[in-house]
Amino acid sequence: MSQAPVTSGLAPETLKGWSERAAALAAERREPAWAAERRRRAAALAAALPFPSREDELWRRTDFRTLEAELAALDPSAPAPAARHLDDLPPGLLSALAGGTPSALIVQRGSNAVLEQTHPDLERQGVIVCSLDRALREHGAKLEHHLGALIDPDYDRWSALADALRSGGAFVYVPAGVHAALPVRLMHWLDGGGRLVAPHTVIVLEAGARLTVMEEQLSEPAERPSLHAGATEVFLGDDAHLTYATHQDWARNVYHYSNQRVRVGRDAELQWIQTLLGARMVKTNSYFDLAGPGARAFVHGFMFGDARQHFHLHTLQRHLVHHGTSDLLIKGCLKDRARSVYQGLIQVAEDAQRTDAYQANRNLLLSDTARADSIPGLEILANDVRCTHGATIGTVDEEQMYYLQARGLHRGEAERLIVEGFFTPVLDRIPLESVRAQLREAIQRKLGDA
Repeated sequence: MSQAPVTSGLAPETLKGWSERAAALAAERREPAWAAERRRRAAALAAALPFPSREDELWRRTDFRTLEAELAALDPSAPAPAARHLDDLPPGLLSALAGGTPSALIVQRGSNAVLEQTHPDLERQGVIVCSLDRALREHGAKLEHHLGALIDPDYDRWSALADALRSGGAFVYVPAGVHAALPVRLMHWLDGGGRLVAPHTVIVLEAGARLTVMEEQLSEPAERPSLHAGATEVFLGDDAHLTYATHQDWARNVYHYSNQRVRVGRDAELQWIQTLLGARMVKTNSYFDLAGPGARAFVHGFMFGDARQHFHLHTLQRHLVHHGTSDLLIKGCLKDRARSVYQGLIQVAEDAQRTDAYQANRNLLLSDTARADSIPGLEILANDVRCTHGATIGTVDEEQMYYLQARGLHRGEAERLIVEGFFTPVLDRIPLESVRAQLREAIQRKLGDA
């Protein structure tokens, strides 16, 4: 006797409503048939799959049940008016954009891109920077074989929902041999609460191309919960070089779920920087496929939680062929009753000989009630490799505190210096000085009267 799909508490009319909304989104945005069909399949999967539970290893330490109860009330179609100029943007968003270096810019506010600014220098180079909605209409041939190629909607129910209700995102394309003259800046902004936004970004660098991308995720405080369910897919051709940095500082009403996937080609290099500061609860999965001989991926990130924030970062360094290099360092700092979970895995395929892979997670606890879980792992099928991993969890070094206080600093100032020094190796890799300054200010706010 067959069983009905497990829907984990969602009413059938809610699932039907999402399926109808997925079709409406495709029609409203004039998507090609293949993109609309992708939404339809994802909506069917969302109806059939259960929500992840504590029985799933990757969800054993993270509980989204509070969000599940609110999900049916969230609005997946909260478009904002288009902005002709930067001055048309809300003050909080405009402040975050101030002082930046020249760049191409995509601003997403709510469920749609409201401002797209490229640059003549990039246009002359053939670089495409536009919203995903525009790309589906105007650059479908370049996009069709990349959208969804690395992220399967059947990964879990949240992925399926994000694919079905996809709203906004960006498309960036750099032709072969082109070194992009300027960086690209992607800004995500949420007004108010009760939102469900699911942007999907696709970045393609052809052979020998080079690019720097800075992504920022910010919002204004609100009472009602919101969900940001984002996806990013990156394709690096042979000998391409990409620096990609993400700064996440949502308000405390936001639940953040995201999937990032990168495929790195022969002799290509990825510099990936990921910072997690905001949101009420975060679950993010960052996977890196070293798919060509000589591929290199350098991954750096940090999490800083306070109050009752919960951050869960899962990384996968997947070595598929020989002579690949990956180097990962994730740092976490926690105070009050905040919690972080880091799960990392290095996978080495049978033919991936001469792999060189490293993974480290370092955690600093500023209170007795904070908690950090670190779960590194290795899965190695080749026999000629160098793979190591490690994790540390500790408190502020009292000898360092004594040394600083002996030179006239009070305890709070001394602790600030230690925390700043702890994060400096990651901060120094952020490509835009204005964003580095924002991060330092956010860290100072987090420390407060610590």
